[in-house]
Amino acid sequence: MPKWLRWSVVVVLLLGCTYYWLLIESHVPGDGQYSIDMATVRRLADSIPGNKARAIHVEQIAVFEFQGIGIMAGDSWAKRKVPVYSYQLNFPDHTAIIDTAMDANLAKQMGVAEFDAGAYARMSRALETSTLVLITHEHPDHIGGLTTQPELSKLMKAVRLTRTQTEHADKMLPAVFPAGALTGYSPLNDEPYQAVEPGVVLIRAPGHTPGSQMIFVQTADGQEFLFLGDVAWQMQNIDRVRERARLVTVFFLKEDRGQVLWELAALHALHEAEPKLHMIPGHDGTAIADLIETRALHPGFE
Repeated sequence: MPKWLRWSVVVVLLLGCTYYWLLIESHVPGDGQYSIDMATVRRLADSIPGNKARAIHVEQIAVFEFQGIGIMAGDSWAKRKVPVYSYQLNFPDHTAIIDTAMDANLAKQMGVAEFDAGAYARMSRALETSTLVLITHEHPDHIGGLTTQPELSKLMKAVRLTRTQTEHADKMLPAVFPAGALTGYSPLNDEPYQAVEPGVVLIRAPGHTPGSQMIFVQTADGQEFLFLGDVAWQMQNIDRVRERARLVTVFFLKEDRGQVLWELAALHALHEAEPKLHMIPGHDGTAIADLIETRALHPGFE
């Protein structure tokens, strides 16, 4: 074999292995585990007296566009929509918010393809009267809408950030809390599970970010929802137990990739065991549309 041909083969093999490692490989590591104790979650959901939420509303505030291979390793290079949501839990006498998306300025900095100013305005108005604000994790498309509120000091009494979330301001960039916004603030301790409202339980799930958590909601009519944050961007990550491409997770998101894969495996098993549990990935337009169609979720904040 000519020398030039041998070197060509070596280069092709190196490029192929690199492509596979960065963009396709997504095996669950065998040296760890993650599990969700649903018996404990449901017990805690009933541990705080009072009425549970009667309905859950959703606002789509922005849309990114990413290649499919960035959303799930090994997928195509075709562009896909990645919506950004905020959720409102409607109790009989108050409301709660899960995730706050981001304002127009942050959206522009992050390169969104679409931004709905009306939806963002409705979310901001809802924040003013909500008695509980929860954030799935520190990234700006989930916490940014909170950090830019003009009356933030008045809102903070309703905000329940965990200690880890407050300690990782670097994960929020380009979102930034105003100077002094967290002075004297008492965050929640980081617990594996903790109830914060009737029917609402936080489930610690670090990996995507240090302060990442899932939020379980059991409504008054007995329906159950699990807000996944960005443990999974879309249901296909759970169905196929495949992470985002390593190029995205390691070099851009700086995730604990193994931890996220263990969480995806646990969610896959849970989804098979409990198909009636509504799983809500961080950015899945199809999943949200299906839940709206069945009236499990309701479009637009009240």
